[in-house]
Amino acid sequence: MRLSTATPTQARPRYFTPCAQCGDALLAPEWSEHVNERCVRHLWTCETCGYQFETTVYLGSK
Repeated sequence: MRLSTATPTQARPRYFTPCAQCGDALLAPEWSEHVNERCVRHLWTCETCGYQFETTVYLGSK
């Protein structure tokens, strides 16, 4: 068995949203809102610096 010596920046998950202010990894939005069948809005809050921002995802048609 090997112990990992990865630093926090090396141990970041593959899929994450970076904080728009400090770049820290955000794993899940604070809340999500389905605007319509093809649009979802997310509110993100960074636990490191407290910055809040929104992202919008537009889904493709079926």
